[in-house]
Amino acid sequence: MNELAGKVILVTGANGFIGAHLVTRLSEVARVKLLLFSTQPRQSTRQDVIWLKGELARLTPDYWQSRDIGHIDYVFHLGAFIPRLAAEANRISNAIEDNVLGTHALLQSLPGKIQKLIFSSTIDVYAQLQNEEVLTERSPVRPSTLYGSSKLFCEHLISAWAEDTGNNYAILRYGHIFGPGEERYGKLIPMIIRNLLAGKAPIIYGDGSALRDYLYVGDVVEATIRAALVQGNLEPTNIVHGKSTTVKMIARHLIRLVGSDKEIELLLDKPNGSSMRFDNQLMTRSLGSWTMTSLDEGLAAEVAAFRVQ
Repeated sequence: MNELAGKVILVTGANGFIGAHLVTRLSEVARVKLLLFSTQPRQSTRQDVIWLKGELARLTPDYWQSRDIGHIDYVFHLGAFIPRLAAEANRISNAIEDNVLGTHALLQSLPGKIQKLIFSSTIDVYAQLQNEEVLTERSPVRPSTLYGSSKLFCEHLISAWAEDTGNNYAILRYGHIFGPGEERYGKLIPMIIRNLLAGKAPIIYGDGSALRDYLYVGDVVEATIRAALVQGNLEPTNIVHGKSTTVKMIARHLIRLVGSDKEIELLLDKPNGSSMRFDNQLMTRSLGSWTMTSLDEGLAAEVAAFRVQ
């Protein structure tokens, strides 16, 4: 973190799930100047924290010039269209406008050379694996949605831009992330917490044996900042925990944390869904290791955040 002291740092998607946690962490850096880009900016009383309103696809060099921003050291590019429900993953206009055109406009607009651009990609760029397979960076790449395809295209776009301009980059393929702030998405953990807090039973498709690999959002932030400080380029790297847990076990953790007496409702006429297991060796080899937040501790933090809403 000391290496970021005194730097000018741009964060796109600063109001998002991961972006908000990243901003909190970066705010602790000494003498840092934060440029926080969002379609819905907040207010800040700190002179070194500047919220900027705009749409990525509309960015031009004039945008930065008009705000007297002539230099940026690091860019954390988290701003993007991210489906909140599975049914949204093939939205054509969002995938093109927000992700592809937005990333292209950002790259073309930047005022001069930067030290590194860190791009938040996704494991959705991979082909669907069979249950017994473990996903690694060598797994076949074949997105099944426009969202995944747009992220993969942006990976190649950033690589080509970096080679052309002499800039450095890091491409991070985020896995299944959880923690406070996840409630805006229609995902398993927030759906179960909502049911339990409303006095309802948690509902699981199938028999609950499907495996999920969850990484706490604080650990994602740790990995993202470490990626910025890696010398040179960081080729696509999966940001995952490397340990999987059954869906049923996750529900049991949440029942205990909420203090509910409800039993899990298994919809056995529904498919289990694919099990997900990841190898995080490249991540730990490239970024080092740290004590990750346990599943139980992370779930407790998310339940606590739901209670204060």
